[in-house]
Amino acid sequence: MRKVALFVLLISCLLGGSAFADGHLRLKGKSNGKPIYIDPDPLGDFQTITVPIKRAGNLIIVEAQLDTTIGNFILDTGAPGLVLNETYFRDLPHDSEKETAGINGSAKQTFSTTVRNLAILDLHYDRLTADVTDLSAIENSKGIRVLGLLGTRLFSKLAITIDLFNNVLYIHKLDEKGDITAAERVFTHPDMKTDFKFLNDVMFIKGMINDNEMWFAFDTGAESNLLDYDNFKKMAKKMRVINKSTLTGIGGTHFENAYALFDNLVVGNYRFKNNRILFTRLDQLGRAYNNTVDAILGHDFFSRGIFTINFVKKEFEMYIYTYPDK
Repeated sequence: MRKVALFVLLISCLLGGSAFADGHLRLKGKSNGKPIYIDPDPLGDFQTITVPIKRAGNLIIVEAQLDTTIGNFILDTGAPGLVLNETYFRDLPHDSEKETAGINGSAKQTFSTTVRNLAILDLHYDRLTADVTDLSAIENSKGIRVLGLLGTRLFSKLAITIDLFNNVLYIHKLDEKGDITAAERVFTHPDMKTDFKFLNDVMFIKGMINDNEMWFAFDTGAESNLLDYDNFKKMAKKMRVINKSTLTGIGGTHFENAYALFDNLVVGNYRFKNNRILFTRLDQLGRAYNNTVDAILGHDFFSRGIFTINFVKKEFEMYIYTYPDK
């Protein structure tokens, strides 16, 4: 039996927390009679930032600075916002208590807080809301120090391009139409392009597995593609199980799953051949997302090409690597 690397599928079950923009609180709305605030816009004098990335297994690691602390953060589109490791930030003020969840179910109680001065090279935020929780299972699995996760809300006014082959992340400012300017586009002729939906700050992309239409959560913190077990039972005849595996979730819980191979994955206008997927139960994650999760596109998918996410226009593009069977 083979142990697969740790999957990071951490989401915050609550929205909210205080935030400032230009020195003023910005009110988004109310939930259960309580105000919900949004974080300020990103700051920085740049058009495109080129950020070196590191790899820890299949995880994407970005160096960032929070106040005076510099260290590793995981780029995780499965997390709605900024998540901090309580090992290093447990003494921050508690704004509210909440729970986190992943594909292994609920983790331990965590809390939300506000932080100042998060910077990724020339991109910085004066003040952000953050969730603080236990990420020690990730550190133990990967053997690296992890300060936190960088989720989708940090890039909601931007676009990002990730080239895993060259270990580079590009962060783009957008023009008044929400586009990357022609001069700043790193790649101009995508092999695949599709729209996506944002539901509770999580990306959902429509696609098909062996002619079965479904919505995929797109998660750069997932080290494999994942398929809900109930969906797998419907499609099992056209899939081939190749090996067993052990999944480690947040909180350190271990449980067994299995990998399968299948022929056809269609996303946007592109058909991917020779795919693999881990089938597991995603119902707990769906409850946390407040939306049904049929499947998740993880590293097995996005490692097949350079990809761009435009968070403003909600567009996903991919430039397929020209490797055999890709």
